[in-house]
Amino acid sequence: MYLNVDLEIRSRSDLMPLVTALQRRLSVLHAARVRGTFFASFETSGMAHPPDIAIGRLARALLELPPSIQKLWKQAGDRVFDIGVARAAGNTALPLALRRQTVKTIAHLNARVALTLYPQTWRAPTRLPNKRLERPGATSRADVAAPNAGRSAAKR
Repeated sequence: MYLNVDLEIRSRSDLMPLVTALQRRLSVLHAARVRGTFFASFETSGMAHPPDIAIGRLARALLELPPSIQKLWKQAGDRVFDIGVARAAGNTALPLALRRQTVKTIAHLNARVALTLYPQTWRAPTRLPNKRLERPGATSRADVAAPNAGRSAAKR
């Protein structure tokens, strides 16, 4: 099931002027310095749009920026249109194709496309597996490692 498209930008330069300029038109998901690199993530405001429309709106917001702010986009080390999809149970296919014009727009912006597959539902494990796990090359009972050895009982 298609979810959304996020616009992600990573740069050595401070992206806050770009974030400030784009927040009028887009929803800011995250903007911070992460491990020495500036990272910003956006999505279209309001309801979810099909990938071509979402990418078009994200691109239009970028192309309508003043040249001084567009420079931050152009200098960024990574520019990504990330299409989010939830994995579904069953045996039906999910056709997901972009129009030729959308692909040209992404190329014009010197960006790339990523596909993120999200689990249908995610839950933390509630109990340990029933069997002990054997390490490769284990030769005796003392060499058999219990799963999650060293973790406190509260975290299990």
